[in-house]
Amino acid sequence: MRKISLLIFSALFLVFSSACTTDDDDLVLIQGVVSDSQTGDGIANATVQITSPQELSETFVRSDDNGSYSLADIEVNELTSISITASATDYNSQSRTVQVAGGDTETNFNFELTPEDTGGDAPSDGGGVSGPSAGAAAIILNGITEETINIAETGGIVNTSFTFQVQDSAGRALDINNAEQVEFSILSGPGGGEGITPLTATTNANGTVTSNLFSGNLAGVVQIQAEIVREDIGLTIRSKPVAITIHGGFPDLDHFSIAADAYNFEGWSVNGNRNGLTVILGDQFGNPVKPGTAVYFSTTGGIIQGSGQGNTNDDGEVTVDLISGDPRPTDNVAGSDGRPGYATVTAKTINGDSQEIEKNVIILFTSSEALVSANPTTFDLQPNGGASFTYTVTDINGNPMPAGTQISVEGGEGIEVTGATDFTLGNRLFPGPGSTEFNFSIRDTDEESNDPADLTIKITVTSPSGEETVYDQISGTRRKTAN
Repeated sequence: MRKISLLIFSALFLVFSSACTTDDDDLVLIQGVVSDSQTGDGIANATVQITSPQELSETFVRSDDNGSYSLADIEVNELTSISITASATDYNSQSRTVQVAGGDTETNFNFELTPEDTGGDAPSDGGGVSGPSAGAAAIILNGITEETINIAETGGIVNTSFTFQVQDSAGRALDINNAEQVEFSILSGPGGGEGITPLTATTNANGTVTSNLFSGNLAGVVQIQAEIVREDIGLTIRSKPVAITIHGGFPDLDHFSIAADAYNFEGWSVNGNRNGLTVILGDQFGNPVKPGTAVYFSTTGGIIQGSGQGNTNDDGEVTVDLISGDPRPTDNVAGSDGRPGYATVTAKTINGDSQEIEKNVIILFTSSEALVSANPTTFDLQPNGGASFTYTVTDINGNPMPAGTQISVEGGEGIEVTGATDFTLGNRLFPGPGSTEFNFSIRDTDEESNDPADLTIKITVTSPSGEETVYDQISGTRRKTAN
């Protein structure tokens, strides 16, 4: 009977123990070394403390004799930005931020602390003044982890740590005996729910104090101020405002643009020709979306890179190449009248409501070979007379030749040619005047010879790849008066 009771007790104990144990998949381990930035030597007994998020802010450890530290059993259940500050006596503190998820192990998360008496952004040696510090007289920004953060819930960095050092009138950092409480406030901001935590903090043995700014759901510039009220002498000490930019919201359809280097490129008869397409993405406030926002591309003709390297950059831009090749496009777009050569390129992304949004652009794949015709094809110039012509230049599908095509008209010696006679074709998608239809005139300008002559007008079309098409079917006679 006793044996049975012991078995039941053991089973209940195991069940209870299991229920009270945190799932190891939620635990994060962060390890590293705190060292002297000048010598590289490890700093013993340095304090390494989590400063945000607030629910982890009581977590801290001390470095060992070699400067090594280990923050273990940090419990998180989603992707979390953790800010950590390392501080040590006679050193300026340093803050860093890392993004972790449950089960992550972050090694070599190191800190290099600068000795206080070696300068840096803020002097702490008082210009040679030594001895214990006096009361607070100035607040100096000592460091900031991120000068630009993203709008909340966009998947980017949404908080930044900032560290101030409080000094006495001689420029010495406050020691622990003169510790002061520092209050942090937002002087101005977009008003989207951004906030500071903690709002108050007490300086440590190095005279430093750290807090964190968390973004809201609006983009803009936030100005932060640190303040100390010394009631003992009736003095309020404030720092210079620190400006931090919040940007990078979700993509917005009204701020979604797509453009091509060439809307008409030599892709119908050439393989491997590249045409750059650029998307610019902004959020609903007109700010660039967060860097790294994914954009997916597809095409009905040729080959297109599915997404840009690294996705959007800091300006919300991403560029890919459309590469000529099979299939040659045959989209029946408005204005094409059923002619082949037109492709639709589509760019897609996801907005803040988890909905797919897209923008399209029409690209014309054009042949290198040109088809040329003219009207009339004959002429008879009377003495000092002239003639006018129309001519048409298309690719083999009846579409405009590719952007960058050069067109020239030559009349020969003694003949002046005016009109559309020497120009480079721009981005033209559809046939028409200035795209495929042109005009020129000729006039006899030979004042030295009275002899009649047979003439040929030559039209030369040169594609961007260098393929040349020559049309020489316009011919006629120049008449002259008898001597």
